[in-house]
Amino acid sequence: MFVLKGILRAESQEKILIYLLIRESGYGKAIAEFYGLSQNSVQKQLIRLEEDSVVVSQLFGRLREYRLNSRYTFYTPLKALLKSALAAYPDTIIQQLTMRRSRPRKAGKPADLVR
Repeated sequence: MFVLKGILRAESQEKILIYLLIRESGYGKAIAEFYGLSQNSVQKQLIRLEEDSVVVSQLFGRLREYRLNSRYTFYTPLKALLKSALAAYPDTIIQQLTMRRSRPRKAGKPADLVR
């Protein structure tokens, strides 16, 4: 789904920005795996976005974590634009993005649902 087609260069840029908006940070490989994109195309778009100062990165060992740049000149309008584009996304994708489970639950452990 490419909602911001006339504004961004590629669909992968939109997906990356939506991912970083909801999850606040992410790695190139995790973003690529979430959307089923090639890791190479995601890395290229992350590099372009970082060159344009839209995102910033930080190294943690050998991993590079990306997040939206709060010092970007158009940070607030970009965030508002992404939130409005997010409304056009299916609820299943939004739920998957907001779920922060990164490792499997221990066998036999009861699930505590928070409401």
